[in-house]
This record gives sequence, structure tokens and C-alpha cells, in this order.
Amino acid sequence: MEAVLILVLLMGFVGALGGVILLGAQFPRTREFAWQPMQGNPVPFRRCNFLFSKAERSFYQALRSLVPDHMIFVKVRLADLVRMKPSGGSFWEHFSPINRKHVDFVVCDPTLAPVLAIELDETPVGLSQDDLVKSVLASASLPMLRIPEKRYQFADLRSLLAPYLHVPAPLL
Repeated sequence: MEAVLILVLLMGFVGALGGVILLGAQFPRTREFAWQPMQGNPVPFRRCNFLFSKAERSFYQALRSLVPDHMIFVKVRLADLVRMKPSGGSFWEHFSPINRKHVDFVVCDPTLAPVLAIELDETPVGLSQDDLVKSVLASASLPMLRIPEKRYQFADLRSLLAPYLHVPAPLL
């Protein structure tokens, strides 16, 4: 009886293996992935020409020249800057409000530790202040500097950054 069972199982295995081999011959594998545009209704996206607005690009270049020994990251998700402390509350209860928030610039020291978050504010002071972002960063002990969008002289930016970063004096 056991021999018949083993023989039936072995024949089933050989049959399944044969089926896989036959199907594999009908559908050859391709080793390369060739990107093809979607057929039918294409998704209406196109590549952006610039990662920054004109004001953000100008501010980034000024910031790079003022703090050359620091790394500057742009459009960083708030959830990537902070970690939640273990608590009795639900993870999602705290994570959901910050999930889609970001800060415009994060200045990091040479070890890539965040030192300062910067928001370039396009609206008049007081209108767009995001209290959630401010309170999350404050609870994580990461200072946030909100800078109104306007033309700055290097001396103005140097004085704004000086309380948070070592900004070298200009070479004369």
C-alpha cells in the first residue's frame, strides 16, 4: 500500500514538473526590463525642470556659500527628522498628522546630524505658520527658523543663522 502511494505521489510530481517545463517553453523569459509607456490612458505626469522655485534656488545658493562645511538637504519629510518616543498612545495617532509634512531645508553638521530646519515662507509672517511642524521640531529639540521670502544680503542671512550655526566671517 505504501509503495502505491509513493508511486502515485512520484508520478504527480513528475507530471507537475513536466507541466512547468512545457509552460516555460511557451512563455520565454526576458532578462532585461525595457520601460514601455502605459497603453490606453497614460498617467498625466511629466518631469519637473527644477526641484526648487526661483526663490528656493536663490536661497539654497546663498545658504551653500554661507555654511560650506555643512550639508544642506531640501524638502525633507518631517517624519524623517524625528522619531517617536515609546508611549501609551497609538503610533498612527501621532504619525498621521506629520506623515505628509516637510521642511524646505535641513542643515546638517559634517556627521549628517540635523542642526537646523529652515522654512522659506512665501506668505506674510503669521499667515502660514504651521504650529504642528513647529511643535514637533521643538519637542525633538531641533530648532526651526522661519525666513520670509525676500531678497537678502549675505549680512542679513549671516545674522539670522548665527544663533544656530557657525557662519564664517566674510573674507575681505
